[in-house]
Amino acid sequence: MATTKHNLLLIEDDFCIGEKLYNSTKDLKNIHTVHLAVNLQEAKTRLMQTNYNVIVLDLNLPDGNGIELLKWLREKNKLVKVFVFSINIELKRMCLKNGADAFFDKSQDFDLLISEISNSLSL
Repeated sequence: MATTKHNLLLIEDDFCIGEKLYNSTKDLKNIHTVHLAVNLQEAKTRLMQTNYNVIVLDLNLPDGNGIELLKWLREKNKLVKVFVFSINIELKRMCLKNGADAFFDKSQDFDLLISEISNSLSL
């Protein structure tokens, strides 16, 4: 029985956080590819080129707010898990209302996020 391999898109403009996310996810079980986008435009380009199973989405990006991308994904009926990873916890309710599967606080939930990604890829 073949194991399904998954694609993961990390959308994060902070180099250090993006690198830590990438290094913490690239060797997870069932990962095929991990891509890192540093802004909304790059994320949309990648989303048009590759089907992703899981997206980690930062909200504060240089060319806009990640909630815009979340709404765009849901309008396109993309069946992808979206985990928002942000310091802006006051936006949690809005993210969940607009289709985020979960919200993780950047200041304390890094390990929880990685665990949730891993669990999602095991399905």
